[in-house]
Amino acid sequence: MTIRWKLIAVSAGGAVCLGIMFLLFWSGMPRDQAKTQEPAPWENQSGENEQNEASGSDSDKETEEPEEELRVDVKGEVHAPGVYTLQADERVEEAIQKAGGITDRADMLQVNLAERIEDEMVIHIPGEGEEAITAPVEESGGEGAVVNVNEAEQVDLETIPGIGPAKAAAILSYREENGPFETIEDLSNVSGIGEKTVEQLRDYISL
Repeated sequence: MTIRWKLIAVSAGGAVCLGIMFLLFWSGMPRDQAKTQEPAPWENQSGENEQNEASGSDSDKETEEPEEELRVDVKGEVHAPGVYTLQADERVEEAIQKAGGITDRADMLQVNLAERIEDEMVIHIPGEGEEAITAPVEESGGEGAVVNVNEAEQVDLETIPGIGPAKAAAILSYREENGPFETIEDLSNVSGIGEKTVEQLRDYISL
């Protein structure tokens, strides 16, 4: 074999070795990481539903109205008479508890503990021999609601909180016998109406 062919053979062998080395090098190189797998359609839908539920819950919280607060005036035979704030769904029983409970003189047979309270309500707990007054101020007080005891008839007198048919008749009898009332305090001279009751009625009557 001549020198020329030897050179050709060596060159060919070198080329083969380089090719093998290149293949080994290429197979050992790290491949690019796979693209991030996109979530399945139902996964996106689930996420959207959760977001919608969360936003809906937040919206409900924002639109939820606070409970209505009412103010009532508790008078009479309670330990701490005064104006108290209660919730709209509470009753006369809770108002009495706010006012420290009843005294030993309270006549609870005349009081409806289960009655629902109203805003500006007057709750009068009577003592022995008195009549209870439980009525909203807006219905019994103010312009056009005050009753003139010198001119009112039986039916009108009965609209006054704490004045029933018997006391209304007694007022009419007193007027017939003694003439018109000169002062509101004169009502205490009527049978069945004491000074304490007169004080409770003062905002609902006129002369």
